[in-house]
Amino acid sequence: MKKLQTANCKLQTFSSAHWTTRPLDHFHLHLLPFAFCLLTFAFIRCNTLPVGYDQLRDRVTGASDTTLVPDSAAGYARYVPLGGSSMLYLGRDTSYQSRLIVRFSIPDTMVLDSITGFQLVLHQSDTLATMGFICRPCSSEWVENGVSWQMSDSFNHWMNPGGDFLPDTIAAGTMTGDSITIDFRYVGLDSAHQATIRKSGIIIFPQDTGIVAINSGVAPATAPRLRITYTNKGKQTSRVISDIADASLIDTVATHSNLFDLLVGSGVAFRTWLWFNIDSIPTEATIARADLKFRPEVKYHRSDTIILGVHRLTDSYAEKGANARFEELPIDTASYFVPADSDTVVTIDIRSLVQLWTSRSDTLRNYGLLIEAAPEWSPLFRLRIPRSGDYAPRLEIQYVLPPEDRFR
Repeated sequence: MKKLQTANCKLQTFSSAHWTTRPLDHFHLHLLPFAFCLLTFAFIRCNTLPVGYDQLRDRVTGASDTTLVPDSAAGYARYVPLGGSSMLYLGRDTSYQSRLIVRFSIPDTMVLDSITGFQLVLHQSDTLATMGFICRPCSSEWVENGVSWQMSDSFNHWMNPGGDFLPDTIAAGTMTGDSITIDFRYVGLDSAHQATIRKSGIIIFPQDTGIVAINSGVAPATAPRLRITYTNKGKQTSRVISDIADASLIDTVATHSNLFDLLVGSGVAFRTWLWFNIDSIPTEATIARADLKFRPEVKYHRSDTIILGVHRLTDSYAEKGANARFEELPIDTASYFVPADSDTVVTIDIRSLVQLWTSRSDTLRNYGLLIEAAPEWSPLFRLRIPRSGDYAPRLEIQYVLPPEDRFR
């Protein structure tokens, strides 16, 4: 083999101004075989791209789609406390009736001889509606956060559903416009009746067909109140006593509906329980999307906007039924607008809930979910969810599995 001749071997190099040539020295000649071997080994032996690059370029992460239908479903109705809500409802029709119960902090030391006027003031939310009503003393004590059509508090029933009351009419009027002020017969009552009103308040009964919305005590400026006019040192003086507790007492004939109906509604709470078997989804999966979908049938509504919420059950519905507890805050809510197009479907995002069920299945049991009105004192409505068919509930899930370990 001929020896390399340094004098005849030239290498082009680049200078700042032009190309030049210079002879290879002895040191660089020794490096050439080593460099050639290194490049050859790299091309022959290394057939894998840098870690992570092939996943980004070639591998599609394990995205999977699945659609589930409920393995179990049930519905129930419950008279729920409606105290502390932003709106009160007064009225009646063929499906519902609603009374108001209100209590005021009337001082028992008030000097009645000086009173020249005692009036009840109510503010209406819907200024176009009209409703006649009468007021009677409530004869039993009640608690705002526990009172309903059937219960005076969380533990005690009314003797008569809809509230216990005395037969005396102490005020009457017709709700029209944004507010009404009517005479309230308190001064002329005997001390026993006055004590009953101070302790238990009054119940307001509708006298006409229809349902009106009246502002509650949540907003002080429009809260139900008593306006008292009295003489003080020869001058007429007014005093306002706002209510300290109020609630709607609502009943409906719909509680006698078909026992197998899946209903969601407000006022009297209609709730629907659904349970989906998600065991087919791996615990290591990341939930990219989980949409609960169904198309309801509107059975009754007083507003064109209906809001539904989904809650996670924390007890077994199979064991406790309607007494199964659930988280107070909804996982998510969805609005349904009436009238809806024929293809309008309710879609509620429950991705976070499904992720909890799959990733923490050993500590957080899947007891199902509950669909209810959000909130349950919202304008009266009732929906029916089909049990089967194209419009029945379904859970559409998309999930992604982590990349396989390339160093296995």
